[in-house]
Amino acid sequence: MQYENELVPISEEGYRVLDLVKKDPRRASAIMARLSDEERISLVSHQAARNPRTAQDLLFLLDDEESGKVVEGLGDRTIFRMMKAQTSTHIGMLSLVKPDRVQSILDLDQELFSARGVTSPIEAYHWIVSFLEEDESTFAALLRHLDLKVVASAFQDKIVRPGVREATEEDDEAAFPADFLVKLDRGELKPDDLEVTDEEALDILTRIYLVDEHYFSELVSLMIRDEDLKVRTAEEAFERIHEQVGDMTEVVEEAEDMFVPLDE
Repeated sequence: MQYENELVPISEEGYRVLDLVKKDPRRASAIMARLSDEERISLVSHQAARNPRTAQDLLFLLDDEESGKVVEGLGDRTIFRMMKAQTSTHIGMLSLVKPDRVQSILDLDQELFSARGVTSPIEAYHWIVSFLEEDESTFAALLRHLDLKVVASAFQDKIVRPGVREATEEDDEAAFPADFLVKLDRGELKPDDLEVTDEEALDILTRIYLVDEHYFSELVSLMIRDEDLKVRTAEEAFERIHEQVGDMTEVVEEAEDMFVPLDE
């Protein structure tokens, strides 16, 4: 359950943690351990708005179980802000987030779902790569809770039609070989049956296959369609956000009515 909408005041001890987190992490950790769950959530949330990296340092003053409780009490936007502040998307924080919250956090990424109404395959790929840092069970759980089309959009452009080396108009319409489609239909397709643009992509698809063969088959089925997933995936992400936030039409109209243009 999230408590970020009910933040409590930060005590003197809480401010001491902020002062010591860089200078003396051991003392900071001892003080942090004495704070209530509610104050820890307040402390991390307030700091995330100012310095997301320091907010993450506060989390790591606690053991995984205690820091996990704090993360559970943070809002999606706060968690997203902290994760995006890191060079490698999460740097150890992802393991503290429950898998069923990850998609709603990704939906906040304007680099992933741009204002132009498309999904960025590059950004989607970066997220998937960052998930590889997790152990097998966590990685499998993350896959199950992610929008399959987001994952497919990351790899769709990396799949080469078998036997097609040069991009021509005829190649774009070329069908996959019958034996390939039969294997896919029977759930017998393996990563080695794919032709991809680079080895890293093949390694990631192999990891996906090893943790969940059925998911791998569904993923490939989606990727080999002629449909460009970039627009469709972004539209569905927008719909999810709309469901979470609610209908903003009245708020927008009220704001427009209050707007008074400057005299020219």
